[in-house]
Amino acid sequence: MPAGWDYAVTAMLRALPLLAVLVAAIAPPAFAEEVRCPPSLNVQAQPEAPGGWSPYPAKDQHAFAGAALVEGDRVAQMASPSLAAAPPALEPDRSLRRGRSEVRQWDFPAARRGNVFLICRYTGTQATLAMDLPRTVRRCQITEETDARGVILDRPAAPPQFLCR
Repeated sequence: MPAGWDYAVTAMLRALPLLAVLVAAIAPPAFAEEVRCPPSLNVQAQPEAPGGWSPYPAKDQHAFAGAALVEGDRVAQMASPSLAAAPPALEPDRSLRRGRSEVRQWDFPAARRGNVFLICRYTGTQATLAMDLPRTVRRCQITEETDARGVILDRPAAPPQFLCR
């Protein structure tokens, strides 16, 4: 081995932790992943036919209608037969009216302990989609169309806009 080889290797090994700290310090911050409800939901409709009738299934497409954020165990709460509709939703941290729309916002701390999940609702069906929010999500917002009095419309001209990040 050439002279000084041991010294060079030792110096490089000592520099590695410092290099790792420098890379971590100058790397851009990790951004939270964006979570959105799918714009539509396809549902396989299986009719129950009364005596003498033959059922014929169909696939129906339903547009996004709204979202709810719920704290707790998604699997347990969504499977509970005691729920008439959906589990109780979290109240937004703030709400702001802008012209003919209302923006509601939920803020989540960086050290969130409990699980929060998202339920996406669709027009003309009781079928929903649900997923656990990644712990990197810090804020969710929904913007919905209102009437002149500020009441959210049941049948808006455009679907609500929903985003978590």
